[in-house]
Order: sequence, then C-alpha cells, then structure tokens
Amino acid sequence: MTDATAAPESIERTLELAAPPARVWKVITDPAELARWFPDRAEWDLRPGGEGSFFWEGYGTYPIQVVTVEEPRYLAWRWGNQADVGMEATGATTLVEWWLDERPGGGTLLRLKESGFTARKHRDGNEQGWAEELGELRELLEGEVG
Repeated sequence: MTDATAAPESIERTLELAAPPARVWKVITDPAELARWFPDRAEWDLRPGGEGSFFWEGYGTYPIQVVTVEEPRYLAWRWGNQADVGMEATGATTLVEWWLDERPGGGTLLRLKESGFTARKHRDGNEQGWAEELGELRELLEGEVG
C-alpha cells in the first residue's frame, strides 16, 4: 500500500537523439524553437535569475525563472504550478533540469528531471505532459535528421 501523504517523487526521462548537442540545446532554449514542440508561446531571459513564461492555449501562462545556464550541457529552471499568476504568487514551484551529453558515435543523450512536487496531482499531470512533449521533441528532431 502506498502512503498517499508521502511527498511525490521526481519525474525523470532519458532520450537518445540523433541530433548533436548544439542543436538540442537550441531546441530547448530558443523561444521560437520551444514553441515548435513545448508551449504554444515561450519567452524568457535565458540567464540565471532571468524570468519568463510559457503559454498553452486552454491552460494559460505559467511563470518561469531560470536557475542555471551552462551552455550547451546543462539548463535548470523553476516554474509555477499555477497559471496566470506571477512567480511570487504561484506558491509551490518545481525545478526542471536538462543534461545534454554527446553520445559516442554522434547524437545526444538528453536527460530531464523535474523535482520538488508537493502535490501528487501536479506530478501526475506533469508526468503525462512530459511524455507527450518529449515525444514531440523527438519527432521534431527526427524530422530534421531523416
């Protein structure tokens, strides 16, 4: 039996991509590229402490704050779990981390981890969301290579 009061675990995903790390970096950091596979619109100041937002039609605008940028290998940002409010009003946030490692023989090993969930419903919703969004990321990059 699972303890329903226990803090939810993190979400972790790993993708092997044919695209080189520089291309994957651009797709996860450039607002125009992000909008091709993740939110409908993205804007942010891509430097530690920089703020921005991701917008999804039907879901609203979610605040983002950049934590760490180590181009082209590591990116971390926090986002709120509440739409249409600023970062200071969102309450709980989660940390999204991206690691990009060059694969032997070419391509990129992309690792994603989202942590800091305080409610099971947010974790479960984001788990489903990442499955869909990372599928779109893979399709985008495979379309460029194929």
